[in-house]
Amino acid sequence: MKTSLIGSKVSTAVALLTTAFYLSAAGFSAKAEDLNAVFQQGRAAYYKGDMDTAYQLLSRVAAANPKHTETANMLAYIRAHHQPKDESLKNQYASVTLPKVEMADVTLTEAIEGLRALSKNASNGKVTPNVIVKGEELAQRKLTLSLANVPLSEALNYVTQLVGAKATYDKHAVILSSLADTITTTADAK
Repeated sequence: MKTSLIGSKVSTAVALLTTAFYLSAAGFSAKAEDLNAVFQQGRAAYYKGDMDTAYQLLSRVAAANPKHTETANMLAYIRAHHQPKDESLKNQYASVTLPKVEMADVTLTEAIEGLRALSKNASNGKVTPNVIVKGEELAQRKLTLSLANVPLSEALNYVTQLVGAKATYDKHAVILSSLADTITTTADAK
């Protein structure tokens, strides 16, 4: 009787271990398939030029399999040649609403100083825009502007358009450059 009871327990234990092995193997296979799907999506985004999405997906693959050569090569290229867009400054400026903006026949430099003061007041001293104007000729262009209840980012867009400039949001500043300079630089690059 004891022998059959022990044999029954051993058989049950072997069956449980076998089941656990097959379930873990099936789980491993599913994880490998999921990882391959993430890799394929990341690879497709990479070749489409969507480097932000590619970086996110391929980073997940690299975390699970650091020795995957193709993933490592694509991530190295993205890190070396692609700078992610930093929208945080633009979002910060969009969060400040200026109650009233009135400017008549002022230079771009004066308009920027006015927006700094208005922003500082509207945000209780928390947000003062950092704007760099490239070129003295651009800084001296005149504009007139009348706005109400507008986000700081939109006020900057209006000012930029009125003087024929292009705004580029960097990590720490908004850089204003003449559209003519931008067009010339682009044409020279081709």
